[in-house]
Amino acid sequence: MALGCVLPDLLKNADKTQRLQPERWEVEFLPHPKLKNLYSGWRHHVETDRIFHNLPFFYEHTHGLRLLLGPVVEGTPIRASFLSHIALELLLDHLLLMENAADEGHFYKDLENVDRDAVHRFLLVCGMEDTSVFFTFFDRFLADRYIGYYRELSEVTRALLNICRRVWDTRLGEEKRDLLTEQLKVYSGVLKGNFRQVFDEIDSNFT
Repeated sequence: MALGCVLPDLLKNADKTQRLQPERWEVEFLPHPKLKNLYSGWRHHVETDRIFHNLPFFYEHTHGLRLLLGPVVEGTPIRASFLSHIALELLLDHLLLMENAADEGHFYKDLENVDRDAVHRFLLVCGMEDTSVFFTFFDRFLADRYIGYYRELSEVTRALLNICRRVWDTRLGEEKRDLLTEQLKVYSGVLKGNFRQVFDEIDSNFT
């Protein structure tokens, strides 16, 4: 279930060409508990994204971040709307870690203990012919354990710019990177007092 919840993002990073649609094969997963749990996690991810991206919280804070971060990337190919969207999600990760509301150790342990044969079967059913591409990336993801680095805002900046580089072949100079980190620090203070409300709102949509 834990792996299923992050599987859409992991696959996107492992192989951009893959466009898996597990929903088409739901009937194949239901008789098998592990495949069913992977699929349930996948569906939870998709539904959480849908809810989050339609909440007033999302619109309010992506707008606020766009106003703050837009001037930093002005004159570069980076689109401020894209930057603010990803920045909001990474800042929420940062705040969850800083307030000990999430434990990445448990998360990685769950992923390390996953039944790889079940994951292999799930991906094959979904139409992925060469699952080794995923597992190579997955092993690197487990070894890096980078989520814990999000406690440092400079690492949030690094992750944010790495994501941008997958879309635009551009780099920011040191001065702009430092300014971006400072602006993220400012906005983390804006979010700090009320960021947990968005998780309550998402949860309420599942009940």
